[in-house]
Amino acid sequence: SSLSLQASDHHSKPFNWKAPALILAFEFLESIAYAGISLNLVVYLGTVLHGTTASNAANVDTWNGTTFLTPFLGAILADTYWGKYKTIAISIVFYLIGLLVITASAIIPSLQPAPCNGSSCPPATGFQYFVFFTALYLISVGTGGVKSALLPFGADQYNDSNLEESKKKQSFFSLFFIAINLGVFISGTVVVWIQQNVAWSLGFGISSICLVVATVAFVAGTPLYRVQLPTGSPLKNVIMVFVASFKKRKVDVPVDSALLYEGDDADLSNGQSVKLAHTDGFRYFCHFN
Repeated sequence: SSLSLQASDHHSKPFNWKAPALILAFEFLESIAYAGISLNLVVYLGTVLHGTTASNAANVDTWNGTTFLTPFLGAILADTYWGKYKTIAISIVFYLIGLLVITASAIIPSLQPAPCNGSSCPPATGFQYFVFFTALYLISVGTGGVKSALLPFGADQYNDSNLEESKKKQSFFSLFFIAINLGVFISGTVVVWIQQNVAWSLGFGISSICLVVATVAFVAGTPLYRVQLPTGSPLKNVIMVFVASFKKRKVDVPVDSALLYEGDDADLSNGQSVKLAHTDGFRYFCHFN
């Protein structure tokens, strides 16, 4: 059997530690930016836009659900059409626009209702809600591409066939999740406090600045990155496995493993595929007929 690799020479570019370092920096700053919006969203909807408790909870739940679903679309685009780098770059544009509009809505008086006067709190107008939630869902679109593609893009910077790089790759995964949690921690303590005790506009502005700096750092590292070409969605391959297992459920598998499928000799010779050892389990997957 064989395992197909990307038909690109991305590993021909020498490893540069700055590439994964910039990706880690991007993730750290992006985590601050995202958490600066998501952690305090219910409070903002209630205290600034004067929404009801029920509507605020429903709106936040809907947005969170959408935000966790968009990475599926981002992954398909990255794997099948655009590639990881292009998916991240395009998604950042939506992300930035959403953050900047939300920051502007917290600064411009006409984009938020008048402050409460005693027990009277005028609700936000339809236009004010439209501006805010349009920006919010632009962030959802942006995070969908970033969160689905950034970690595997970082992994692409390491060549698994190089023992030294393979060891560094293991450390990269640990550092990546440390960057996520550290960013959320800073946002949940410092940024949230600023939003509720100083100004919402400043808190949202910090999120916007973090993403701007992250974007500049990410783009600056473009010459250093190893960029793989899109090779197709893994979901398609998973479906093919289930179809193959059903079609071959009664096939007679030869005892001699040399008679099993070994892949295309041309692909094996030019390095686009690597041969995997046959195992005793699921041998019928390697039966070509």
